[in-house]
Amino acid sequence: MTRDALERDYSPSRYARDFAATLARQAAEGAALVAAHRPARLRYADDPAACTDLFLPPEPGPWPLMVFIHGGYWQELDHTATDFLAARYLARGMAFASLGYGLAPRVSIETMIAQCRQGLAAAVEAVAEQGGVARRVLGGHSAGAQLACRVAAAEACSPDGVTIDALLLVSGVYDLTPLVDTHVNAPLGLDVARAHSLSPMFDDLAGLPPLELLVAEHDTPAFRRQAFDFRAAVLAAGGAARLRDLPDCDHFDILDHF
Repeated sequence: MTRDALERDYSPSRYARDFAATLARQAAEGAALVAAHRPARLRYADDPAACTDLFLPPEPGPWPLMVFIHGGYWQELDHTATDFLAARYLARGMAFASLGYGLAPRVSIETMIAQCRQGLAAAVEAVAEQGGVARRVLGGHSAGAQLACRVAAAEACSPDGVTIDALLLVSGVYDLTPLVDTHVNAPLGLDVARAHSLSPMFDDLAGLPPLELLVAEHDTPAFRRQAFDFRAAVLAAGGAARLRDLPDCDHFDILDHF
């Protein structure tokens, strides 16, 4: 594949209808929800970006909890980009936490994973104190899906780790090695070996919780290929994985359709 083709394959904005308008609308919906249904702001780690908005349903707990990690290629956006998702989970009687972490180049992906683990623990503890946690789901979009996978794997290996009952992975990146030769890598500074070590595709996939993969019809060919390949790898390892191919949406507005 030529360098230009690789760049295009990993540029979701080139395949989206109007990604800037989608992100602006989602941000506005999130701000309106925060104004109407004030969340608790949780902070963890010594980093201003390491914070979470925690939304609790009005009904008494215990509640199922969705903890969701935003995307942005590890270098853009913040936790408020997914605040708008809380509305659909609150309507289902679920608590929702929009997880934040520091961004590249100031923070390494390894540090992002550690911060996300701290944020997950903080959200679970806060919900348990407020009314109890009935079930724990960890989700992520795009780069956030990679972080969610690595968090889940780390928690499963830790004697006192958070039990994660399910993973929801939306238009994710599961093999980082192709990114080494793209513009995405400029703030990340990955070499092939480190990209490989950070790729969920090459982890012990049998240890992951049951997962649901979502991919958009108008995702890039690379993102679509990674979703199907990751499902196949999880199934081959003996894990549980379901893939939903969502029609008539792209890498950004897919978050409006599940």
